[in-house]
Amino acid sequence: MSEKWWTQRFVNRRDFLLDRFESLTLTAQEGMILLLIDFMNEHRLIISHAVLAAKLKIDDQEVDELLSTLVNKGYLQILYQQGTIEFSIDGIFEEQRKPSVTISESLFDMFESVFARPLSSVEMQRIAEWMQTYEQAMIEYALREADLYNTRSLDYIDRILAEWKRRGLNAEQLERGER
Repeated sequence: MSEKWWTQRFVNRRDFLLDRFESLTLTAQEGMILLLIDFMNEHRLIISHAVLAAKLKIDDQEVDELLSTLVNKGYLQILYQQGTIEFSIDGIFEEQRKPSVTISESLFDMFESVFARPLSSVEMQRIAEWMQTYEQAMIEYALREADLYNTRSLDYIDRILAEWKRRGLNAEQLERGER
């Protein structure tokens, strides 16, 4: 059977999470946010930072920090697909969590420095997705080029990276000034 056991209709995911809570190395707030995400996914409710913040009675920054921590632990994936953001807590149920992409902390620091603000967990996840496709040096060059044109947008950087990929450019060519 190729379907994962936790997606079967007879499995109560929230009972599983609560029953094994102590072994999951979660704080109470992290557990609560995972329960909320699972509930909202099951009922096809729109999940946003604002909704989670209101339900947990915390501010958006705290929600962002919680989501980032859960992504780093491998319990949560935030996916950008077909113009919508999807939250998946499948990492809780997997025996071996997918190793998160190792990203140099300096890459996040570089983005935060150029953007002059902290990155959201969604932005961090998007940068992590780029790391699966592009060399870190290419992402850094794209960030520098966007900054050069005073455009601090992940969408703009994504277009730069896609164009370079389409043209077959690599980090060494960019280092030599080929564009």
